[in-house]
Order: sequence, then C-alpha cells, then structure tokens
Amino acid sequence: MSRTSNRANGSSRIDPVSPAVYGMLCGISVLCVLLILVREFRIGSDSFIFMLWNLFLAWLPLLVSLVAAQACRSIGGALRLPVLFVLGIGWLLLYPNAPYLTTDFIHLIFRPYRRDSFILWYDLVVFFLFSWGGLLLGYVSMRHFHAIVSRVWNGAAGWLFVTGASFLGGFGIYLGRVVRLNSWDAIFNPFRLIEGVIEGLNPYAFAFTILFGMLILILYGSMYALRRGEDT
Repeated sequence: MSRTSNRANGSSRIDPVSPAVYGMLCGISVLCVLLILVREFRIGSDSFIFMLWNLFLAWLPLLVSLVAAQACRSIGGALRLPVLFVLGIGWLLLYPNAPYLTTDFIHLIFRPYRRDSFILWYDLVVFFLFSWGGLLLGYVSMRHFHAIVSRVWNGAAGWLFVTGASFLGGFGIYLGRVVRLNSWDAIFNPFRLIEGVIEGLNPYAFAFTILFGMLILILYGSMYALRRGEDT
C-alpha cells in the first residue's frame, strides 16, 4: 500500500486519536483522584496516596508523544529525525510508568476477604480504574509513536516499533516494580540504572518481561483492531 493511500485511510495520521478520548482520559484521572480523596476522608487513611503520583507519572509518556506528534508536523528537513529520536528515547524511558499501574494490584493480594467489607470492593474498583487509566494512557501515547514511525518509514516499521516497545515496556515494569528504579534514574543516577539492567539479566526478569510485554502488545493490538474496525 502506498504512503498516499495510508494517509487516506488514516493509518499514518500523526494524531489518530479522537479528541473525545483525551476528555475521557482526563475524566478517568479526575475520578481516580476523587476516589482516593473520598477514601482518605472516610477512613482516615492515606495509604494509597502514592497512587496519585503513579498516575501523574503515567501521564508523562502521553505528553511526550503529543510533543513528538507536533514536532513531526512542524519540523522538516534534516532536523526532524534527530528531534524525533531524542523524543522517542525519552518516551521509551517514561512509557513503562503507564502500564506499571497494573502492578499496584499487588497491594490488594494479601488483604483478608470479608463478605461484609465494603472497603475491599471499593479498593478493587479504585485499583481497576487506576490500572485501566494507565493502560489507556499507554495505548494513546504508543498510538502516536506508531503513527509517527509508520509515516516516517512504513507500516511494517511501525509494528516493529510497537512490538519492541511493548517488551521494553515489560522490562521497564520489572525494573520499576522489582528493582525499584525510576525513569529519572537514566539522567540523575545512570550508574544505578546500569546496575539495575545488569541485575535484570536473569530468568525471572526474562519471564516477567515476556509476561507483561505480551499483556501490553495484546491490549494494544486489541484496541487498535477495535478502532480500525469502527473506521471500516
């Protein structure tokens, strides 16, 4: 399929996401914040306040991808590729923060189950909404870079990027959850990042990476297919 036809069917549009999606992402995030504040007010516990910080971090890859989309539209010539490369590296470092929210379910695993405990069900909904919001933020930001790579090169390169980014994201989740690294360690503590990556070269990390990489790739492919199905 030619690049011209790709543009015609929308597969190479730089921002292929409906504006309503951004409103939905903001709405989910606001709801998550309110639910945490209600929980703190009702039971006097701030044990899950950290999730607000995790949600903020999940927004960062989307912001970077929006900047990259704008750069792809407005910057031409020899400068465009270096700028997109730098933004792409920054996005890859930040992207795991979005699907990382799914791992916060670990905080519910060892909670005792009582049928009359409303707070347990409340927390389950809260964690699900945070997780879903993170996955959607990750999907939209990856969709931007998928469109950018497809436009600059071709569709095959776009899907190769998505596949690689999915498994790098899985490894990034491992570094965050197990090794306890942060995205900004790449700038402020690079030697700790190198040590963490070396520490992550083990069978457990490999299995963890494959597991979460598959989760990211399957969810992305599913939502991509649903979106394309609506366009046909």
